Amino acid sequence: MPTMSKKRYGNELHPLYSRWLSMTQRCNNPSCNNYKNYGARGITICSEFNDFTFYAHYLENLPNFSLSNSLDRVDTNKGYQLDNLRWTNCSTQTANQRFSGKGSNKYTGVNWSKVHNRWVARITFKGKTLLSSVHLTEKQAFDTRVAFIKKHKLPHTVHEYYK
Repeated sequence: MPTMSKKRYGNELHPLYSRWLSMTQRCNNPSCNNYKNYGARGITICSEFNDFTFYAHYLENLPNFSLSNSLDRVDTNKGYQLDNLRWTNCSTQTANQRFSGKGSNKYTGVNWSKVHNRWVARITFKGKTLLSSVHLTEKQAFDTRVAFIKKHKLPHTVHEYYK
């Protein structure tokens, strides 16, 4: 008996298709698990990206295009817009993540240390700790972290007060 194969229309075989499909689901489908972090926050997709062919062509022509890299939104609070996208490595994309809101700290990269009984500012990039400094106040730790990021031109997101 012959085996049945799923009929394909072409785009499904493109290496960027699953990324495009995931993006559209996160931003447009309230039933998607990640919708709360994208569409519900107002993260939109530019109208040009409704056409998969345009999406693929545009992304393939961005600097640093490689299927081993990740598509990153430069400003995590803006959508998938033509001027807000770049190809980055995993370390850069992780550094550019928005604040999760978990824990009692108010800032990304600043945590309370029970060992030091102080606030600690940390920056990790490409598997290496670049900054780990202890401070009396949470704001001092945050300011130190921001200054370090700016001085060394790191890709880390700098977020203001959250809670």
